[in-house]
Amino acid sequence: MTYNRRLTTNKGFTLMEMLVAIGIMVASITIVTLSFSKLNANQALDKSADLAVSVLNESRSLTLSAKNGYQYGVNLESDQLVLFRGSSYSAIDSNNSITTLNALVGMRNISLSGGGTNVIFKKLSGQTDQSGTFEVYLKASTTNFRTIYISGTGAIESN
Repeated sequence: MTYNRRLTTNKGFTLMEMLVAIGIMVASITIVTLSFSKLNANQALDKSADLAVSVLNESRSLTLSAKNGYQYGVNLESDQLVLFRGSSYSAIDSNNSITTLNALVGMRNISLSGGGTNVIFKKLSGQTDQSGTFEVYLKASTTNFRTIYISGTGAIESN
């Protein structure tokens, strides 16, 4: 007599194996998402700091070229920079050029010589009496920021 023995193999996954696999996938996705989120925020901070430097340099350049016979300046606000023409800022001037920062960042700690929030460049020299600093920071992580330096000579730098 021959016995035909069939060996059965388990070809499926148990519920526990499925839960472990799903748990590992969720953890992996969470780590990747958080990494990209931080990367995006840091890129927004760097680009916004560069944008602030660019607007200030544009204002200085326009002043040095005496475009339309005007001097130019920049008004610093918590979420935007306003490039204006003339020796004083007027919020209702239609010639103002508004540059809004990324929604993830803001400006703070504006510390300019003579107080205020305006940086105005002088004709012929490009110098400013409003030397000082301000910070562009991440709203979600206030310890992450870039400092913008404005020298009396009109040079603009960022750290």
